[in-house]
Amino acid sequence: MPKPPNVLLFIMDDQAPGHIAHLDGAPISTPNLDRLAQRGSYFSPYTTVPVCTPGRAELLTGCNAFQNGCRWFNEPIHSHLTLLPQALSEAGYHTCHIGKWHNNGHPRDFSYDETHYVFNQDMSVPYQGHDCVFDSDGITIPRHSTELFGEAGVAFMERAPEDQPWFCYVALHSPHDPRICPEPWMSMYDGALPPLPPNFMPEHPFDNGDMMIRDELLASFPRRQDEIRRHRGDYYAMISHHDHYIGRVLDVLRRRGMEENTIAVFTSDHGLAVGSHGLMGKENLYEHSGRVPLILAGPGIPEDRRFDRTCLCGHYDFMPTLMDLLGLETPDTAQGLSYASVLAGAKDTANQGTSLTGPRETITAGYRECMRMARDERFKLLYYPHIDRTQLFDLASDPHETNDLLLPWRRRPIRGMGTLWNPGYAPVMDANVVDGVVEQLRGVLDAWQTENGAFSTFLQP
Repeated sequence: MPKPPNVLLFIMDDQAPGHIAHLDGAPISTPNLDRLAQRGSYFSPYTTVPVCTPGRAELLTGCNAFQNGCRWFNEPIHSHLTLLPQALSEAGYHTCHIGKWHNNGHPRDFSYDETHYVFNQDMSVPYQGHDCVFDSDGITIPRHSTELFGEAGVAFMERAPEDQPWFCYVALHSPHDPRICPEPWMSMYDGALPPLPPNFMPEHPFDNGDMMIRDELLASFPRRQDEIRRHRGDYYAMISHHDHYIGRVLDVLRRRGMEENTIAVFTSDHGLAVGSHGLMGKENLYEHSGRVPLILAGPGIPEDRRFDRTCLCGHYDFMPTLMDLLGLETPDTAQGLSYASVLAGAKDTANQGTSLTGPRETITAGYRECMRMARDERFKLLYYPHIDRTQLFDLASDPHETNDLLLPWRRRPIRGMGTLWNPGYAPVMDANVVDGVVEQLRGVLDAWQTENGAFSTFLQP
């Protein structure tokens, strides 16, 4: 009987979709992620609450943030849930955690056979940035977090068992601020700083309810173009830096002849704005912050395929999907939906069109009491309870969310066209059609709040 596939999972902190050269043509050097994407399939799931702790809890539990109890920092995952390492350990996998944990307890409490440089629980000095200090076997080790965790990943690959399936979870702290890394990466983009994002704004057009959170204070108000380009250059440098170490881990996997029987995964806990919509952080529900990159490569997974526009999925759908790909039973406590059938069908080869192929027709999210989101195949609604404001975007023709269909000063009669929302938008949309979309998506949002029971109060105005 053949050995089940191994699992090598890389999870970043703050890496938004759209910063891998092969996938989106970004002016960034990511040769190793490019190769991984070329031999795999790409998705872009939503996180329910786009901050670090909830995003990781969703990936580990197969439940959204309102089902697993972890809606914010320092909120523990419900103890009755089976986490991914526990499920794989029960299936006979050797399990290894490296790097950032950022949930309650310690990874050794959740069936990891070995743990290394657990950030920041095992640090020997308080956290001050990416230059970390750990004690290991009586030796004090100070290094940049990406180098330390990446080298630990290389070391595990060198000794990964051949007679037992294994799961290695490599959690890098990059490209989280402070955005610093060693040379030659730190100055890699100094000569040609990245362009501004297509949805750059000097200021967000209204108070979204959390405008003064720490991330938003990393740049001046209003946002200056030169400053944002500098931030994005440093962001790109960190991504190129961790791309190098991901490549080193993958090289050992290939050299040991394990690549063909390993499912390699690259993802992040949430996205980041870095100047988009006048914002800097992840604490919003726009596409750049609420979605994550996800590459799956390995046995049974189509090569060089994209499903990021046609498979509507959440981060909490990853665990059921992975278990299906491994031929294992998904734990009863997981509530996500598998999209393994999408990979089996492999219908979307060029990311053309918007016909859905995944398990969901709609998806929802909420950030504290400030924001909530519902979207379907085409439209996305954002609602801000504290000011009773709604935005609506047509993602099919406006993927960067630059044209709000509900701008109130644009609802006016147009001769021969009736009353329109945002008549400057193409294609022109009748106000009744737009209002119907809003009503439908508000219904989706209200049903989701009800379904989450006691958690719904978290989202009420």
